[in-house]
Amino acid sequence: MRMRNRFALSTIALFLCMMVNVPPALCTDAEPVSGQPECQVPESRNRAETLEKKNAPNQNTAEKALLPLLDKLVISGGISAGYFQVTNAGPESDERNFLLSNVLVEISQKDKNAPLGFVIALGETTTPSILGSPESSTDLDIEYASLTLAPIPGGTVEIGLLQPNSGYECTYTFNNANTFLGALASQQPYNAYGARLSYEVKGVDLWAGYYRHRLDDEEYVVEESKANESWEVGASGTLSGTTFSLYHYHLESLRSLTGALIEHTLKNVTIAFNTDYWQWAGSQQSTHGDDSAFGVAVYVTPFFCKFSLPVRLEYIDQGQSGIFLENESTHRIYAITVSPTYRLRDNAYIRADVAYVRATDGFADDDGNPKSERIAFAIELGYTF
Repeated sequence: MRMRNRFALSTIALFLCMMVNVPPALCTDAEPVSGQPECQVPESRNRAETLEKKNAPNQNTAEKALLPLLDKLVISGGISAGYFQVTNAGPESDERNFLLSNVLVEISQKDKNAPLGFVIALGETTTPSILGSPESSTDLDIEYASLTLAPIPGGTVEIGLLQPNSGYECTYTFNNANTFLGALASQQPYNAYGARLSYEVKGVDLWAGYYRHRLDDEEYVVEESKANESWEVGASGTLSGTTFSLYHYHLESLRSLTGALIEHTLKNVTIAFNTDYWQWAGSQQSTHGDDSAFGVAVYVTPFFCKFSLPVRLEYIDQGQSGIFLENESTHRIYAITVSPTYRLRDNAYIRADVAYVRATDGFADDDGNPKSERIAFAIELGYTF
């Protein structure tokens, strides 16, 4: 992990050096002339002019070489930070914290129709779900990176550290309507190393992927078993203004996810529906009271000029499977999240998150006593570019 962090930091430093051109400053005592302050006396000014003449050809050469390269790149991303608090976080977890919730810098190729493209993103994310606790992280790392080959019209091959196509909510929550990740999204897959094939047929994208290792080594660990291999298949597209996605994600020897989502905007209201069905693999079913769990999340986001009021409603029936909360007495989970948001600019916002979660014996207080309710609160500033 340390080697990967040093590589990420070195990459960012190199990138910043490429982007910033700071000429050497020569400054001595000021000598005002005609009421305007000057930063250089005549002797220093002469020396500066001589140095500028010597450096001018090199600077022009560097700029000529750098500008065409930058013109071929797209730089995007975002940063968000705020205060997070939950009740009944347990005896060994943080109940409240100030977090740098997300930071991401993505560099990609501008020409999306090129036969060979790339994307690389550096950053970190610490945003908790409403079922977790606000624990901070300072692991600056490569979040995702891949090469994309387009061998035939409509077909692509991605190879590298890939983001999954499953689920409605994004890992980097400045792209979401809510600050805390939802209960349903808390179990959806994270980035993994592998390859994915995609093909577009009449406006519908079909894909299939195979993954060997996960970016988060602690994701989907059951006792001493963890998902080193996984695969996914799915389809997504837009019909009559409604976006849809169907997906199946299989974690070898652990469990599988089958899900669907739809999203539609009507005037000033966006409505989305996401449903997931998890099932334990045969080798795991004997260790759990139930072999599956079902969940649904409904997102309603009305917009009023610069103000929006996203509402998320969630229901999960996990029986005794322990898939969402590892307490087999927690059969059902109910949650509601309200996130009033104000857009300071098109790419900057401030929002609050208030969530209520009901799950029988799903949480614990500072002394470890079981609790069935949780209230989560956050206030976050975010900026995207």
